[in-house]
Amino acid sequence: MRSVSVALAVLEAVSERQPVGVSELSRAMALPKSTTQRMLLTLGELGWIRAGGEEPTRWSLTAKAMAIGSRHRGDEEIRRIALPAMHRLSAATGETVHLSVPDERRVVLLEKIEGLHPVRTNAVVGHGAPMHTTASGKALLAAMPEAQAAALLRAAPLEALTPHTDTDADALLRELEQVRRQGYAVTVGTRHPDIAAVGAAILGTSGRPVATLSLSLPAQRLPRRLWPVYGEQVARAAEECSRELGGERPA
Repeated sequence: MRSVSVALAVLEAVSERQPVGVSELSRAMALPKSTTQRMLLTLGELGWIRAGGEEPTRWSLTAKAMAIGSRHRGDEEIRRIALPAMHRLSAATGETVHLSVPDERRVVLLEKIEGLHPVRTNAVVGHGAPMHTTASGKALLAAMPEAQAAALLRAAPLEALTPHTDTDADALLRELEQVRRQGYAVTVGTRHPDIAAVGAAILGTSGRPVATLSLSLPAQRLPRRLWPVYGEQVARAAEECSRELGGERPA
């Protein structure tokens, strides 16, 4: 059973860091390099991951792994409902639109519509990030009951991905109050130094957040004057999806 749990942990780590080499993965997981290499080769033989042609070898998920993940019926329903709103939002702004879902303290990219600009962000479906580092994650946290959001932010030390990542749980909780009032979250350089995002939560039948819509774009294309413009557009698109799912925002 130990080898199975390690193999699954390696698979998850590859999904978060792909493409990734054995040395980087070994350091990130605090595993012996020999163990990491053995697990990567086993997962490759079974068709879950594949090795790229570059040197040193770097590993990525295969279509088999992505297909298994996409079979979750709830996610498929959210994707089906959200895609029309995503296309409209992308057409209106020219920017890349992301559909993301919560996964414990992380937010995972479920679907994306590429923007029209030649320079745009580059995210991979299936990748995840800590909630406190993204506009999508902050929108999700703000739409949760306050006690639940506080528990998630205080469950463990928060990771700083850039110099702009806020790791103070109390400060983040104060920021979430503003996100609740305006209906959307904005981040600039908190996950990647030069990337900005605007996100809003999609609510399910329980009124709890089940997903988010967000715009992702180079920070230079999101001056402060555009925050409310894009924020309201994203919030309206998310609200359309919430209505389709039977979710309601609290009065």
